[in-house]
Amino acid sequence: MTSAGTGWALRWTQSPAGANDGYLAPARTADGARTWTSVIPPAARALLATPGAAVVLQALDGERAWLAVTAAATDGSPMHLTEVFGTVNGGRTWTTSAPLQVSGYAVLLRFAGPEHGWLLMADGVAMGQEPVQLYRSGDAGLRWSLAAQTPKTGTESSGLPAGCDKAALAFAAASVGYVSNACNLLSDALLVSRDGGLDWAPQPLPVPATSCGDGCQVSGPQFAGQTGFLVIDRAPEAPYFLVSEDLGVTWRSEPLPSGAGEDPRIQFFSPLSGMLVSAGPQGVIGHLFYTTADGGQTWTAVPQGRFFTQPGTSFDFVSARTGFAWAAGTDAQGSSPPAMYLTTDSGRTWVAFTPHLAAA
Repeated sequence: MTSAGTGWALRWTQSPAGANDGYLAPARTADGARTWTSVIPPAARALLATPGAAVVLQALDGERAWLAVTAAATDGSPMHLTEVFGTVNGGRTWTTSAPLQVSGYAVLLRFAGPEHGWLLMADGVAMGQEPVQLYRSGDAGLRWSLAAQTPKTGTESSGLPAGCDKAALAFAAASVGYVSNACNLLSDALLVSRDGGLDWAPQPLPVPATSCGDGCQVSGPQFAGQTGFLVIDRAPEAPYFLVSEDLGVTWRSEPLPSGAGEDPRIQFFSPLSGMLVSAGPQGVIGHLFYTTADGGQTWTAVPQGRFFTQPGTSFDFVSARTGFAWAAGTDAQGSSPPAMYLTTDSGRTWVAFTPHLAAA
């Protein structure tokens, strides 16, 4: 959700359990997630319907969004066709990028403002290795050029390692970007570029180098202006919460509330205002959520009016008070659609509703 009213999603055109011709496609809501409208780019239909297609959606706001689609090759070719579609009017019309013919599949897509975008393509994960290529655009996604890639024999390295699973891509500005990873070594868990994605290096962090003895998962960073927030999950140990006020040049550690759990989900909406969804092993959601009004220096507990027990429950807050929750439903034929939940008081109360797709 990009606001309390507007949001974007990828939805199945047919149940993935009961039909072979279903595929993921974009939809948009303008009434708080209750009603969704299909906004498929006409030029993307053939790519989306390709069996095994990779689809990535990123929304900048309620009107501007991008959809990257990689079609799986059907002739055994190592190269795949990727196109990026962009809209500035809520999906009523879309532009189509120049085609990319590369070996990877689209896995991460990020824009820093309406013009500058980055697309991470991956060749797949095997034996702890994930070779990737990073493309960037300076014209709102119409054209893409290679910025960096993991090293190949006889080529110069850009600093992007093949090791570690690439978990997230974030750009705080056109020049400053981060790749966060799931790694066994803290030194590779967060990579930074300060030249628009051309060169990458490990980001120094104020935590012990031995923090990732059993592996680390970096969440973020997310930025509100110059201020950045980063979580390092290292279950079963307590996570680290880091804050930067200079676009990530320096970071400081701030304590989290004791009830945050091993795997807290933290969203910030400004340099000061944030929400923490507490979560423990296997993503078990806690009875207390927390809000902050001072950039994470202190947290206020919010007893929850509903206890979310279903594994895989997702949360999307658009402010410290207004948020949405949902859990995946069953794909069995005849099963009831799962409910979504809305809170406007930080989770003290939740209202359930069933979203539906508007008639074409």
